[in-house]
Amino acid sequence: MGVKPAAKEKSRDRVLTDAEIKLFWLACTVEGQPWGHLGKMLLLTGQRLGEVVNMTDGEITDDLWHLTADRTKNGRAHDIALSEAARDVLGAVERVKGQAGYVFTMNGATALQGYHKGRNHIAKRMAEIASHEAGEAMEIPHWTFHDLRRTAATGMARLGIPVRVTEAVLNHVSGTAGGIVGVYQRHDYADEKRNALDAWARFVGDLVDGTPDNVVLFSANS
Repeated sequence: MGVKPAAKEKSRDRVLTDAEIKLFWLACTVEGQPWGHLGKMLLLTGQRLGEVVNMTDGEITDDLWHLTADRTKNGRAHDIALSEAARDVLGAVERVKGQAGYVFTMNGATALQGYHKGRNHIAKRMAEIASHEAGEAMEIPHWTFHDLRRTAATGMARLGIPVRVTEAVLNHVSGTAGGIVGVYQRHDYADEKRNALDAWARFVGDLVDGTPDNVVLFSANS
């Protein structure tokens, strides 16, 4: 499956390979509630761990997830279009009732905690699946939940999605959105963000199904 033995690497450079994305998705499916669902949402949306793990049902309206300014790292309100795959994941989450309405929770009162343990659960599943398919013991190079955000951004670049759109999807402020452009450019890229997230979700789905060649690339002017 193209998975190599573990090697030392800098986490900030870590991007999951296509084979690892498939393993990750399969592992999340096996893991299920709650970490598997959380992992899939992180990969599909490309949003920050703290933002996803603290998601509430009140933030979701149909196929849109709205983050108020106080819920984002950069203090900017942010809308995330939910692809069909993302909506399927949310639909599979077993809700635990609580006043806050957390989607990812064990007790209903607080958002999911113990990220390191949760990551290890998924990583172990990945290694088990890879080993079973290879017929020998396999190790997966270390990854973090934040690496899923980088993987999503890199995947969108591979699909030909413009940097400005990917940054809008990630709610990331860089030189591209800074200076005069940042002050005067108020286009929210809502449609472009939705198209990008839909394309990324299809790409992930095709990887899992083994048909990545069917992905349609964006043009440079998309």
